[in-house]
Amino acid sequence: MCLNWNARWVYLAAMFKYTEQLIIFAFNADAARIAKGWTQAIFAYEVGVEPAYMNKILNARRQPGFDMIHRIAEALEVRAGDLLNNIPPEKELLHFKELLSEKHLRNQKRRNEEVGTGEHHQPKTAKAKPKKGFNSNK
Repeated sequence: MCLNWNARWVYLAAMFKYTEQLIIFAFNADAARIAKGWTQAIFAYEVGVEPAYMNKILNARRQPGFDMIHRIAEALEVRAGDLLNNIPPEKELLHFKELLSEKHLRNQKRRNEEVGTGEHHQPKTAKAKPKKGFNSNK
């Protein structure tokens, strides 16, 4: 029985570290996106993914694979390691975590209300197209 609890604690510690790394990646990617002056839709277009998927990455709700991390880094013109390893100042990271938590709670509340009214559905998303006059350097 003791081994079972120890295994659970090891698992929880690993999940905490994984979540922390995911949030750091999201923070760094979002900060680089904002520094470029890109909306999430333009960023998604530059990376070649759906805006909804990019939103999930930037809100630490999806873990990008190695290929996606490199595509994001290439679009932002930064090294992939910088997105993964640059630990932001504690105060800024805490603020980012609070914003993510508030977004999650708002979305959860909205989904619960939609289910209660029978309006819950999965909308189809279209590929993001850049706004007219947007110049891609590709």
